[in-house]
Amino acid sequence: MTTSRTTGEDWLACARTRTALTGLDGILREATAADDALLRMMAGHLLQRGGKRLRPALLLLSASYGSYQRTRLLRAAAALELVHIASLYHDDVMDRASMRRHGLSVNACWGNELAALTGTYLFARANSLLVNLGNEPHHVAARAFLELCTGQLQEVENVYNTDLTEAAHLEILARKTATLFELPCVLGALLSNAPRRYATALQAYGQDLGLAFQLTDDVLDLPGRGRESGKPAGTDVREGVYCLAVLRAVRTGSAIAARLKDLLGREDMTAEQVAEVYRLVESTDAGSAVLEVARSHATRALEALQALPEGPPRQSLENLARHVLIRSS
Repeated sequence: MTTSRTTGEDWLACARTRTALTGLDGILREATAADDALLRMMAGHLLQRGGKRLRPALLLLSASYGSYQRTRLLRAAAALELVHIASLYHDDVMDRASMRRHGLSVNACWGNELAALTGTYLFARANSLLVNLGNEPHHVAARAFLELCTGQLQEVENVYNTDLTEAAHLEILARKTATLFELPCVLGALLSNAPRRYATALQAYGQDLGLAFQLTDDVLDLPGRGRESGKPAGTDVREGVYCLAVLRAVRTGSAIAARLKDLLGREDMTAEQVAEVYRLVESTDAGSAVLEVARSHATRALEALQALPEGPPRQSLENLARHVLIRSS
């Protein structure tokens, strides 16, 4: 459920960050230039489609509250983008997804085994970029990667689990998705030696922003919401990965909930049954309730930014959080 298709270009009001990001693609190409031609092709499969480069931008914006060496910072930014891409490769293998960013996924093109190996290769390449940044940044990133992997494992452990509590579900999202929003904010502050009060604010911002983005995406990706998610409708429900709206609908205690319990938890759901699940969920107020949770996290992200001085970097971060508020309204 990791997300990247989340916002347009106009949120980034910091010209310095825009300029710095122009140097990112060259580092990414160099980092994925494997000797093996097939590995090079698979590693660059999603990178060649672009993307929002959201995590590199968050890192650069967070570094604006200290002083930094641009090339060093771009290596860290490239590493985080590689980790993000690697997590998408692993997600698609676990979900058996055939589409990603409105094109074929790596596993659809070359199979699950090669896709998983390529994801691991990208993690390794990211680590090689991070290791030269010093012990503390490398340790911070390593701890975050452990959180990410733990979240992915917990999601797999809870497939088809309609009894998963909301707190446990949010913990998985915090580890699996919000970690990759929080880490760039933490690393940017660390690599620029930003004051601790700014680093603390940025860390809180990243965590709440990540949760707000994922919760909003999960609701907007429900079939019938009118948004193209880039993967076949119903994939998550068929694979037993239930978003918070589905889990909330199951807990309504109504006849709808009873029917949902009867449908969910099956590994052989038909297309008609999947469609019925989504119709039942949409007939409740679960989607609206989850969007309210997303708005609360976006609001908390905005509140965290009050500790930062005003200027283009803060304006950019605020724009991103307000974008979630608009999408969830």
